[in-house]
Amino acid sequence: MKKGKTALLIVGALVLLLAAGICSMGLLFQSTTDNAESLYSQIDNEKIAPITPHGGMNYRYTLPAYTESGAVKNLELDTSRELKDGAYILVHVAPLRGVISWEEVRYDELPSNVKAHYEK
Repeated sequence: MKKGKTALLIVGALVLLLAAGICSMGLLFQSTTDNAESLYSQIDNEKIAPITPHGGMNYRYTLPAYTESGAVKNLELDTSRELKDGAYILVHVAPLRGVISWEEVRYDELPSNVKAHYEK
């Protein structure tokens, strides 16, 4: 009888640990989405390379990107296709998750600290 109670306690503790882990992952997912960093870049089709396809992504751009304050960062952006050369993009990057979204933007939508890095 003691073995049965001990086993039940162990299983219960494991279930609680698993539930706590799942909940904390949900909080981490949400917090990384809320804490995403905005980076701005310009597409350069000379900086694209084919990659082993994953999740519909076939290409990787390695580009310089700039924060809203103008600080430079290295950006790796996986895409399903070659993008419009010279287009400006706004990319949201979350800790641990990486790129979570991107969109094309007009030059006049770039922050002034970012515009300083591009000629128009």
